[in-house]
Amino acid sequence: MADGSMPVPPRDLAARVGTVDGTDPLRFYRDEGARLRGVIEELLPAGWSWDGKRVLDFGCGSGRVLRHFADEAARGVFWGCDIDHASIAWDETHLAPPFRFFQNGLTPPLSLAAASLDLIWAMSVFTHIADTWSDWMIEMHRLLAARGILIASFLGEGMWEPLVGVQYREDEVGMSVLHYWDGPNAWVFHSDWWLREHWGRAFDVLEVRRPPRSVDGVPQITHSYIVLRKREVELSGEELERISSDEPRELAALQTSLALARQDIGTLGAGRVPGRDPTLLRRLLQRLRHSHRMTS
Repeated sequence: MADGSMPVPPRDLAARVGTVDGTDPLRFYRDEGARLRGVIEELLPAGWSWDGKRVLDFGCGSGRVLRHFADEAARGVFWGCDIDHASIAWDETHLAPPFRFFQNGLTPPLSLAAASLDLIWAMSVFTHIADTWSDWMIEMHRLLAARGILIASFLGEGMWEPLVGVQYREDEVGMSVLHYWDGPNAWVFHSDWWLREHWGRAFDVLEVRRPPRSVDGVPQITHSYIVLRKREVELSGEELERISSDEPRELAALQTSLALARQDIGTLGAGRVPGRDPTLLRRLLQRLRHSHRMTS
């Protein structure tokens, strides 16, 4: 595990991958990167060895997590990719080698061969992908070798009430989006059952880790995590998105999504989001009509 000898990015790049009010961005960058490395190692299957492994940090930013795997990178091949040009430029100048980097687009594919990876992690990535999530999940499936592992963080019960402002009810949350108008900064929430139902069509779900709870049962305000193993199936994005007619929670989840879409439309309609693309309101209305048809 190496970090101290590696360069740190400028404060603006460190802050881009997240910070906490009142905390120095560089300190948070280091501490959170180390914490997430620990989470990843805890979630890996028993008997995991880094020897010869081919790894991708999907949405690596300025190397917050990847930098903590420098020792392991000497025993395998570690890639990082991100949509942010400035972050990847800094990574390539300061962290390569031992790591390798490339910039990706907003939609698949990535510039890696099929079945070329043993492990992908995506920290705070699917928490912001509203429209193309199924295409990206199919791309993760394409990239992983047989029995390859995907570890992803998601906004679950620990983040729902602090961000949405209402009580979390597992059976009424599926995949829901808030602040859709904010593009890559939108908040995308997932419930455990929904991930098992939809992502589980392409992957075996090995573990879903919820936030720890206080003595009075309140979940910690933090991300949840899911560990997936590639299934040998051929699926499309449409098949991942398909609503299960025999799953009653699908209807409740769509109704929750409908309520959040209305909330977003109210925010845009009231002009509380200055400078936003006016076509967003039309897109939100289209989402609203689609949700209504699905719940009718």
